[in-house]
Amino acid sequence: MIKGKASQEATKNFSGRYTDVTYKTFGRTGFTVSACGFGCYRVDYRVKEHFDSLEYAISKGINLIDTSANYSDGGSETLIGNVLIELTNTGKLKREEIVIVSKGGYIQGKNYAHAKKLKDEGKGYKEVTEYADNLWHSINPEFIHDQLTNSLEKMKLETIDVYLLHNPEYFLDSPLAKDLNLDELRHEYYRRIKNAFEHLEKEADTGRISYYGISSNTFGKSTEDLIFTSLTECRNIAEKISDKNRFRVIQFPFNLIESGAVKELNQFAETMTLLDYAKKHSFATMVNRPLNAMTGEGLKRLADFDVNPDNTKLDEAQIIAEINLLESMEDDFLKEYMPLLDLAEDIKENIAAFMKAGVMLKENWKNFTSIENFNDIKKRFLIPRVNSAISTIAYSSGITPEMQAKLDKIAKQINKLSGIIESIYGLMANINSKDIHEALNTAIDDDNFHALPLSQKALGMLVSLDSINCVLVGMRQNKYVDDVIESMHQPKIENAEEVWKDLELK
Repeated sequence: MIKGKASQEATKNFSGRYTDVTYKTFGRTGFTVSACGFGCYRVDYRVKEHFDSLEYAISKGINLIDTSANYSDGGSETLIGNVLIELTNTGKLKREEIVIVSKGGYIQGKNYAHAKKLKDEGKGYKEVTEYADNLWHSINPEFIHDQLTNSLEKMKLETIDVYLLHNPEYFLDSPLAKDLNLDELRHEYYRRIKNAFEHLEKEADTGRISYYGISSNTFGKSTEDLIFTSLTECRNIAEKISDKNRFRVIQFPFNLIESGAVKELNQFAETMTLLDYAKKHSFATMVNRPLNAMTGEGLKRLADFDVNPDNTKLDEAQIIAEINLLESMEDDFLKEYMPLLDLAEDIKENIAAFMKAGVMLKENWKNFTSIENFNDIKKRFLIPRVNSAISTIAYSSGITPEMQAKLDKIAKQINKLSGIIESIYGLMANINSKDIHEALNTAIDDDNFHALPLSQKALGMLVSLDSINCVLVGMRQNKYVDDVIESMHQPKIENAEEVWKDLELK
């Protein structure tokens, strides 16, 4: 276990070592944190690249790490623990220098299996929102206590610096909510938050956490929205519990398109925006999804994409020819070599089902809708299935050099097609992002700013707001870390608040 917790003095001293990084005071916690933090939504301890990127980010001056119990089904927290053990044991980092944020509330994956087993045995958690199949949610003190215990164990920590209730608004949009009128629904919602706050105060008293708060996707919504979460109401609850309460931190989505936090008058009897109210009461503010905007048409990535011009010159017939080539290579391998391999029949059936990248691309290459959608399908479905098939064959008895050479050619053809499709959708995304570049360049009279890639413009706009303390960015590769560091090294946009209020992007 790693002893200690973040301290004001140590985080301040840490910041003094990195001149290329912007640091801010983290609300009333008093911590000094990097203006961009390491978001762990899709990192996992089983991926060495993620370990290396987190270690690299800390070495470059990033000293806030944000995770949750449900990220990678606990694998994200395990990764953090492994990195912290490595760095603290080797003397490269002091525990007191880094701020660790985690969250609890989701019941998914292993949590879901455990919770369902308890329910079936008549010993289930109380006040569980059964939102959908395989997705439940709870902020009941008993569940939060267990989740915090698990998080501390996974991260090998004595204390989590900030612990957040993770999207409690699931209750407001649950099947149970349909049986209550709006007043009853919100009364019950804030009653549950009050109970959770009372429990988290006790956790702070015992030293298992230092501060607590809420991460909500609905802080920036209209007061008329059914799932709106009021920071004003949450603060009032905490103040009634104790005038020395440890409710100090909020997290919410905020980006160039989803800008309710700076525009929507939804706090203090609809007289203040979320950011104005948070700043008035010195809440530490954390922004998530700074580069991933949820729009009516789906996810929009606020970044420029590398495009191979040779790939974008291909016409449809050439692309289909490349896909047909892959399909025939896979079919030929399955027909010619699979009968010769010493594998069980069920394994052969799995390989035959998985080695169908050509068929899948032929049916779908024009229907991915966006580069984000294609990359998600590629990472979650296409590549894992193909890798599973190829790896099983490669390590089976009876494989010959000729078979291995055929497998290598198939892998190369898949990579070639992946590059072609990425370039096509990347070009479409870059064209669609031109209006965002133009709007920002018109509003900000700075040639250096105009030359920045969209991701750095988007981050710079957020970091330049005094009311934002930390912007969480996914940095699963070292190159993403470098991009984030470069964005913090840019001059502050002095009229950022004015630009935000005038900006209208879709």
